[in-house]
Amino acid sequence: MHSKAQRFEHVELKVKDLSKALHFYKDALGLVEIGKEDGVTYLGCGYDKNYDLAVKEGGTGISHFAVRVDDEEELEYFYRKITNLGVKVTRHNGTEPGQVRAIRFPLPSGIMMEFVLVADNDYANPARPAYPRNIAAAPLNIDHINLVTKDVKKETDFFSEILNFKVSDVVDPEMNGNYMMSFMRFRGYHHDVASTITKNQDGTLHHLAWTMSNFEHIKVACDVITQFGVDVEFGPGRHPIGPNLYAYYMEPGGNRFEFVAEQVYLDPSSPTKKWRSMQDTLESWSRLRKPPGSFIQST
Repeated sequence: MHSKAQRFEHVELKVKDLSKALHFYKDALGLVEIGKEDGVTYLGCGYDKNYDLAVKEGGTGISHFAVRVDDEEELEYFYRKITNLGVKVTRHNGTEPGQVRAIRFPLPSGIMMEFVLVADNDYANPARPAYPRNIAAAPLNIDHINLVTKDVKKETDFFSEILNFKVSDVVDPEMNGNYMMSFMRFRGYHHDVASTITKNQDGTLHHLAWTMSNFEHIKVACDVITQFGVDVEFGPGRHPIGPNLYAYYMEPGGNRFEFVAEQVYLDPSSPTKKWRSMQDTLESWSRLRKPPGSFIQST
């Protein structure tokens, strides 16, 4: 069975103004509306027929996000493993467009996560997407998510010990397990899910990332979003972690997005790399470059 390299499958976000957000998603990002139900709009990049982003009005941040598993056996394995911890796990079979089976459960942070099987898992060709890509700056696919939590170590341990993720990198200033950030992969892609420390009691999301072809693709996309009145918050540049190319911006719905290219793949046995400072992870091209104060804010 062929499935995409990234295992991050989709996310449902809350937005402040649905009409403004949808205008930006469709006309600036080039996402395709796949369906609409109970106040939730489902959109996709067109890479396959599955949705990537669901949005509903009312605040900001994550309603739930999903990671794709290989088959029903793997899904049931996680259902049993998580249930045996005393964590409430619910089934969401076919409750979203393109979804076949899913289990949903809370992370230690309280953020809701799914493991999911989807209908469209055919051989995918980015040059011939399932839905016509009519905006040159459109992302190829959804890429990863960066969550926020008050206890990164606890969240990271749950991902590694219970959900079988590998930990690619951690930021551990005192090298004593008091993590400030972690980057975790479900298969080989450097990170499908990351976790960042926050003091915001209500925050769930630092950013949602979109896969771009290369630096030129990111450049054109930044040109487009600025024509829609959206400023680039940080970047373009290259992270030492990843070490992907990046550009961040706050989209009209009130959440932070990132354009990403050149993320690396790691061997299953690759050891976790430890960093002493978040600043060390931000920018490869200039150690003096710092993000704006807004960059530490979550939604």
